[in-house]
Parts: sequence; C-alpha cells; structure tokens
Amino acid sequence: MTPARPAGRARPVVAVGGGHGLARALAALRLLDVAPTAVVTVADDGGSSGRLRRDLGILAPGDLRMALLALARNVELADACAHRFSRGELAGHPLGNLLLVALAERSGGDFVAALDAAGRLLDCAGRVLPSTTEPVHLRARVAGRDVGGQVAVATADRPIERMWLDPPAPAACAEAVAAVGAAELVVLGPGSLFTSVLANLLVPDFGAAVAGSGARIVCVANLGSQPGETAELDLDAHLETLRRHVPGLRLDVVVVHDGPVPDTGGRRLGPTLRRAGAGRVVGADLAARNGGGAVTWAHDPERLAAALAPLLPATAASTS
Repeated sequence: MTPARPAGRARPVVAVGGGHGLARALAALRLLDVAPTAVVTVADDGGSSGRLRRDLGILAPGDLRMALLALARNVELADACAHRFSRGELAGHPLGNLLLVALAERSGGDFVAALDAAGRLLDCAGRVLPSTTEPVHLRARVAGRDVGGQVAVATADRPIERMWLDPPAPAACAEAVAAVGAAELVVLGPGSLFTSVLANLLVPDFGAAVAGSGARIVCVANLGSQPGETAELDLDAHLETLRRHVPGLRLDVVVVHDGPVPDTGGRRLGPTLRRAGAGRVVGADLAARNGGGAVTWAHDPERLAAALAPLLPATAASTS
C-alpha cells in the first residue's frame, strides 16, 4: 500500500523516456497535482549530442535539455536555451546543451548537480535525472547482424531482435532509483520503444527498480509505429518487447489512443490488444491537432493529462 502522504504535498510521479515523447508526457503531468521526476536516456549519439560526446566524453545532453525545457517555468530562459545556432563552429548546437556542459564542468563533471542547477535557473516544475551517470552506447541485433549506436538502431531497416547497452551494466543514477522507490505512479513513454524507453530500462539497477516498484506502472503507447525502429510491431509486440528485455516488468495499465489518426504514414497502434498485455487497458483520444484542426501523430498534453489523472492511486488515509 502507498504510504500516507502529508497534506499539501504533491504526489511523486516518475516519467521514463526521452525526446519529444517524454516532453509531451511531462507537459501532461504539469497539468496535474503531482511532483514529476523525469528519468532520461543519455544514449543519443546523433546531432549536437553526438558531437559533444565525441569531443568531451560526456553524457548526451540533448534529451536531458528537452526534459528540462518541458518543465521550465522561466519561459524566457527556456526559449533562449532552445535556440540552435546556425553558423560557424557552433552550428547545430542548442544553447541548452552548451549550458548543461558548462554547468557539469563547473560541478566537477557531476551531471546530476548540473541538472539540478539548470532546474533552478529554469524554475522547473520537477526534477530531471539521467538513468545512468556513465556514457553508454546502444547496440542491437538486427536481421542476424549487430549494429551500434542510437542513430543506427533508430533507423534499422529490419526488425530489431534484441538490444543491449555498451557497457552492459552501467551504474544507475542513485537519485533516479530513489525517485522510483518514492513514486506513486511510474509512466513509461510515450516515445521510441527501443531508443527512448528501453534505453533507460536496460540500465540494470534502474530497470530492476522499476520492475520491483510498488508504484502503479503505466505504459503510454505511441499513436503509431515508427519507421525503422518499430515499423513491423503492433501494440502487442511493443509490450512483449518491453517484458522480454526487462525481466519481471509488470504493466498495470496501458493507455492507448482510441480516436482518429492522420491518413498519411505510420501504422496505427491500439486501441485493443489481442492478448493479455496489461492488467488494464485505457483507451482515449490522445492525438494532438495542428493549427488547422488536423490530427497529428503527437500526443496532446491536455488529453493525455485527462487520461492519466484517474490512474493516480487512491491516497492512503492519514492516521492520527
């Protein structure tokens, strides 16, 4: 049973993932009376993050930056941190990535301290943590051959048979493990199955913390499959892939999109499962609309918040 929570204290929720999907989940959680902690993959090796990793041997900052900006209440500074340089040697680097690198160097290489400092500057409505404090790379078995790197895994043109980390057992971020232990709700996704969600859960001690958590585990399914990474997977296969890679993982609730989808590209996921993939399946219209009212492939934060709100476990009664 979830322990009684002190009156007036926001309920702790952990969101696991990376990239745009995690940013949407965090935007949804900001609309609820919760205290969100984002646990973010640091395996990215493309674009600005890849360049900084190769130059400095650091954690990939890009997905961490996106999570910070999704939680930022200092809108002016957040807009500045989202600025991406277009000329010279800085071309392609967002200011936020460089800020995180600077804060990490000023903290003696402590990325958790750097993230907490950035969170204070941005007045974030929650905390952002990496799943591991060690630089890691993704490796996968694709059609009988090994491929290496997040970009290669994400763009695989054949089904991904298995994925692992290099090194295979990086140290988990202790603060991330502690956040899962204190959480009432853990949200997996939405986002790339292999390169966002599993990239975190494959950190052994972090994955074990989620699998053994007393929190309610909610998987937010993507609206559709992704070209390359999950092009051949239906919703059942998504869930089976999670369970196969993370021993003991239970999914108490799966939230699926039950509504219109774009008529261009992508393969619809949900709203039903063929097999018993979760304790409970919740369907709702989760798709965002663009300025013209057309359905997009992105989750709408307000719609997602409305779906997540009833899933917060009932607060245990306080005792005198």
